[in-house]
Amino acid sequence: MDECMRCIPLHPFTLMQNMHQMNLGHSNKMIISRKLLILIEMIRVHSLCPYAISNFRYADSTNAYWTGYFTSRPTFKGYVRMLSGYYLAARQIEFLVGGSFTSSLEDALGIAQHHDAVSGTAKQHTTDDYSKRLALGASQVEKGVNTALSCLTSSKGTCMSPAVKFTQCQLLNISYCPSTEEQISGGKGLVITAYNPLGWEHSDFIRVPVNDLHLVVKGSDGSFVDSQLVEVDNVTSNLRKLYVKAYLGINTDKPPKYWLVFQASVPPMGWNTYFVSKPKGAGSNRMGYVSSIASPSKDTVEVGPGSLKMTFSSASGQLTRMFNSITGVDLPIQQSFLWYGSNNGDGADSQASGAYIFRPDGSTPTVVSRSVPLKVIRGPLVDEVHQQFSPWIYQVTRLYKDKEHAEVEYTIGPIPVNDGIGKEVITRLTANMVTNHTFYTDSNGRDFLK
Repeated sequence: MDECMRCIPLHPFTLMQNMHQMNLGHSNKMIISRKLLILIEMIRVHSLCPYAISNFRYADSTNAYWTGYFTSRPTFKGYVRMLSGYYLAARQIEFLVGGSFTSSLEDALGIAQHHDAVSGTAKQHTTDDYSKRLALGASQVEKGVNTALSCLTSSKGTCMSPAVKFTQCQLLNISYCPSTEEQISGGKGLVITAYNPLGWEHSDFIRVPVNDLHLVVKGSDGSFVDSQLVEVDNVTSNLRKLYVKAYLGINTDKPPKYWLVFQASVPPMGWNTYFVSKPKGAGSNRMGYVSSIASPSKDTVEVGPGSLKMTFSSASGQLTRMFNSITGVDLPIQQSFLWYGSNNGDGADSQASGAYIFRPDGSTPTVVSRSVPLKVIRGPLVDEVHQQFSPWIYQVTRLYKDKEHAEVEYTIGPIPVNDGIGKEVITRLTANMVTNHTFYTDSNGRDFLK
């Protein structure tokens, strides 16, 4: 198709209804349909050029801009994206063991592709139903994957009475994983298996909640793996308590104390196993590094254990600079959270700002906070910067070793509306980049669009 489109402006041709093949001037030929030929001729006759567009500026009336396609229900968008990858990995494992256990999630993901589903434009009760279907499908697949992994990792290469039984942590986003939170005794250990569905070797950091302070991590070959312990913050602990009670009916008065962080390397379309245990003898000096909290002593604080560095102001707690020692990029940059007041509709137009319609009330956005309390946590594998922009906005920025990007995790809500004003919350990054008003987006999980 691309070759055909490139030929149109340079080599126009006459439409032939009985044409089935078009020679492009070399040995390759392309089978094209009559409908495609009609489209090509229309483009040629009307001097139209094919171009890529997005629905970023889509509106169906004066004050009805559908920006919700990009911003509404980010957790649901993330859930669909995460389960899509999980489904593809499960399909591979399903094939390896000759089973059949992925159809339930396949159906749920298919339904979630509805234009009012993953787009975030459905009403709340409808979105709840989409999420429920996805959760039920994922739970069925989880059982099949656990059984399949037990078969694949069995030393006997059989599924008959496997020695290891796997469980998965589907609620790591709220730091809930009972299997990893159990106290590890001297004679027992925790086995973590990472599967890579990609066609190339992949290395990434694994984070699991634990309660033990003295732990070591070993690879499948028995070698020690560097690890780091990071304290679980209060915001995450409170979210865990709220949602575990709401969705599982379980009271969790004792949240995990730490995140255990280590780097895993997994072969293409394969798996790797890591062993977490209490140290013995010579292993006692290879315990996980316990993260330290840094107290700002200068005007600025620089964080990042790798080539990417970020600088924060000690006075305001705000981001001021990013620097990459490999690429040489040195970028002054600021980040802030703001909110637009929502329009409830007026006499001229009853359209109100809503789930996916962005209609502010016309006033300039309000800055949430100009001074942000800052907490910096350092370690050999990851540095974290915790910022409390307000009682209802908390952000954690993570910079991992050997990674040339920053991971930003924000928790927003409940959004206060006691003043009777709805709030459209945004984060704004201000830099001195010369972009000629051009930017790229991977909205809705698609490939990058210009």
